[in-house]
Amino acid sequence: MDYQMPKYEVGITDINVVVRRLGYISAILRLLEHKTLSESVLYTRLERWSLNHKQNLKDYANEQGFIKATRGQTASKRYTNFVVSMGLIGRIAGACRVTRFGKPLLPFLRRIPSQNPFELTDAERCAYLYWLLLKDGDQLLTVIRMLVEKHSRSLSGLQNAFPTFYLQQLKDRMLTAEEHVAPEILAVRNRVAHWGEGTGRSIENIVPPRLHWLADLGLVAVENDGKRQARLTEMGIQFSQSLPKIQGTLTFHTSSVWLRQQFFGMAGQVLVGKIDRQWTEIHNSERRELLHKLTFQAFETLRSTPAPQISLYPALIYMALLLMKDNGIAVNLEELHADLDAFSKEPDPRYTVRFSHRENESYLIFFPT
Repeated sequence: MDYQMPKYEVGITDINVVVRRLGYISAILRLLEHKTLSESVLYTRLERWSLNHKQNLKDYANEQGFIKATRGQTASKRYTNFVVSMGLIGRIAGACRVTRFGKPLLPFLRRIPSQNPFELTDAERCAYLYWLLLKDGDQLLTVIRMLVEKHSRSLSGLQNAFPTFYLQQLKDRMLTAEEHVAPEILAVRNRVAHWGEGTGRSIENIVPPRLHWLADLGLVAVENDGKRQARLTEMGIQFSQSLPKIQGTLTFHTSSVWLRQQFFGMAGQVLVGKIDRQWTEIHNSERRELLHKLTFQAFETLRSTPAPQISLYPALIYMALLLMKDNGIAVNLEELHADLDAFSKEPDPRYTVRFSHRENESYLIFFPT
């Protein structure tokens, strides 16, 4: 895939306590789709969409996180910042558009009118959890660990405990951190170590949103009956048991390598539950046939230039989601990559995988038939 050295993802920071509903990510992607919109137009359309779906949010299990129209359009801006931080949309000169990583999700966001847009589909849940672990792993996994260890179920207790658990997360991450990212982790750890009495508001912007993201993913149950408590669901417990830990510690860590090699296979089994087969259990000839079909579907969906090529990484995510949705097959990104590479070396190939040193990126290139 892409061979640049992984950078340290500090986490999603440019949000506030309102940013709780992952369904708004899908709304933003649908509003943009293949268009480029100015930020002000996007914010206005998002506020209008939110108002039109207010009843859907009330009917949903958790109705917090509503985007209310205001003069400053604060909630719309914060949700947009969230989707930018996840890498699914980008900002250029005051305008927003879907990125190459947001594009693979678009075909999975089409709904029948009767569906509640805040009830996420399997594809949405798998994709959003993937990007949250990649972009916000240390903070999200800290929240999960607190729930696993049952330190507290109350929101106030979880918020009070977060700095201690987060410091431990960062300390343990230093044990296995690559040399080029260790200083970045240390800098974050030093900032957290100096959090004082005035950081309650900042932690309010960290813990409640993440609890609600996990609730939207089906991993956490949030009780809003006055007790303000949270607990892992059965699915959440199963998910936590599937997470890798740093050796010799109780600290969860999902590296970019683990996400490529293990995530979609595990998520298919835990989050979806409708998986019939794992990719590695399928005979070579069937895998070859499936990939032949999938690569051309990916090409038609993701192509953005006249050149007969598409970026490999987004294509793998699209194919993994499609196999899960249409075929009941769980497959990891590296498994797809390995087979694409192997099958492209057979006689009369339809495509090849090529790495561009200039762009430091891998592409799936198609040959004319």
